[in-house]
Amino acid sequence: QGTHLLIQSKNFDSFHHLQPKGLISFSPDRKPETYSVHKGDILFQARGMEHFSYYLKKDLKDTIAAGSFYVISVKNKNLLPEYLSWWINQPKTQSYFQSQSQGSLMSFITKRTFSRLEVHIPPLSVQKKVVKIIALAEHEQFLLDRLSSLRSRLIKSVCLKAIQEQEK
Repeated sequence: QGTHLLIQSKNFDSFHHLQPKGLISFSPDRKPETYSVHKGDILFQARGMEHFSYYLKKDLKDTIAAGSFYVISVKNKNLLPEYLSWWINQPKTQSYFQSQSQGSLMSFITKRTFSRLEVHIPPLSVQKKVVKIIALAEHEQFLLDRLSSLRSRLIKSVCLKAIQEQEK
């Protein structure tokens, strides 16, 4: 039991989507406001085997990120945080992080390395199109996963029904 929720690396699925139901509850020792995450923030996994980013689409009340994350709040009005998160996850950016990471067992991206990341910032209209395409692709994946699950249930049901009818 605690006053706050904690986002950890283990709370992300293989597609780097946050699974908020698995967040643990705890009471922080320090001021939680300093480490709180909010809608529109980007979480960047600075420590670990993978260095991905995640854009917070929803506000998570009384939630903080573990120390393995950098919490990024975009202040530049000409840069959409969703676009920046997408950019960070691109293969070219990921290659940059791999080449700059420190540590052999547990890789680490320093703030200095992160701050040196070059980001191509197209006009907002282009960024919005990129973000829309990403959202459509994610929705398509959701629908495909749902369709696959329903098809699997249907096949099992048909097979069980066939067995039951054979037994009659």
